[in-house]
Amino acid sequence: MYLLKVLATVITAGAAVASAIPAELVKRADLKGFDISAPQSSSFWSCTYKAGYRKPVIRGYQQACGSGGKVDPNFLASYKAARKAGYTNIDAYMFPCTGKQPTGVACKSIKKQLGEFLDYIEEHKIIVQRLWLDVEPTSGECNAWQLSKASNLALAKSWVAALKGSGLKWGIYGNGNQWTAMFPSRSSNIGNDLPLWAVQDDFKAGVSSVDTFMGGWKKAYAKQYHLGKLLNSVPTDEKAY
Repeated sequence: MYLLKVLATVITAGAAVASAIPAELVKRADLKGFDISAPQSSSFWSCTYKAGYRKPVIRGYQQACGSGGKVDPNFLASYKAARKAGYTNIDAYMFPCTGKQPTGVACKSIKKQLGEFLDYIEEHKIIVQRLWLDVEPTSGECNAWQLSKASNLALAKSWVAALKGSGLKWGIYGNGNQWTAMFPSRSSNIGNDLPLWAVQDDFKAGVSSVDTFMGGWKKAYAKQYHLGKLLNSVPTDEKAY
């Protein structure tokens, strides 16, 4: 049900927004951005916009291992605050619940988690350019990609198949230095036909400067190059498009 409506609401509207982006910001390497996973003040959004940032990536879904995954409760407020500050070129990412959790609560199915995320976007008329799947391991309060390497690979491929089946624009966030902790080898391919948001924390802006790859990717669509960068006194991860 959501697919046709989301396609009309998100992709069509998103394309209209994209066409309004100033020409000087079209080059991805010139497009400064950051990702955010916590609510911020209105001054944060206005100050970062005035500082020349144009591409926020907002967490829209979190692993929430106590409930098997859920829409980030701050997603809509962050989106509205970004729009109010002037941002129009916005992406969103999901950090899904994957594998066995220390809470004993089973992760919701891929279909359920993805459906919740996309239904929420449709319901609240959130306009984004692209959606991202965050693929990185965590352990402790919540576990992410802590199955066997073969099971992680199979699960990641199932996720990618579901993303492609949605008909929407998706990409993969990943760090080559974490790849072999999750998958059988650095060359393990979970879906390298999707755009890569690469992590290379070398403090060098510019997507073309990415030179470490994994999973069969040979180029990046976006680059996260400064983890923990302070923007308006808030630690964020700085990125380039």
